[in-house]
This record gives sequence, C-alpha cells and structure tokens, in this order.
Amino acid sequence: MALKFLNKKGWHTGSLRNIENVWKAEQKHDAEQKKLEELRKQIQDEREQSEFRQLQEQAGLVPKQERLEFLYDSGLAVGKSSSDSFALGKPLEPQKTEADNELNKASF
Repeated sequence: MALKFLNKKGWHTGSLRNIENVWKAEQKHDAEQKKLEELRKQIQDEREQSEFRQLQEQAGLVPKQERLEFLYDSGLAVGKSSSDSFALGKPLEPQKTEADNELNKASF
C-alpha cells in the first residue's frame, strides 16, 4: 500500500492514461491491418478477374478490349490548347488570320 502513488506517475505502466494510450494504439493497429487485408483481397480479386477475362479472350468467348495506348505513344498532344499553355505560364502567341496576312502584304 505504501507504493500506491506510483500509479499516478507518468512513466508507470499501470496508470490509466498509459493503459488507455496502449489500447488506442492497439485499436489503430488492428484497424490498419484490417484495411491492408481488405486491399490485399481486392487486389487478388481484380487479378483473378483480369486472368479470367484474358482466358475468355484467348478462347474467343468475349471480344478483345480496345486499348487507347496509341494516344499516349504518339507525339500528338491530345487536348492541349492555348488556354492550357496559358495556365501553365507560357506566353500567348497571337493567332494570325488571313486578314492580318493581307494587311502585312499591303503595307510592303
């Protein structure tokens, strides 16, 4: 009974504050492990589905999926406009029209 005051020390493992902190850490760890397990299961399911789909494509049961990789392989910049370049901080180049060309020819 003489050492009962030790439970009130911050370093003591029997203090309620330390027990609560350990419990919270364990709960957080358990939740994180459960989330990781769910992600592993989801990845495994997706992998099985893609393998099954590939087997079906090889057997000719379903048509092959179209891939859009050619859009990324070519040097064409799809979706790039002058507003995109302006937003990126590049200076705008004035667009020349036929009327501007005629004015330039007439001034010489």
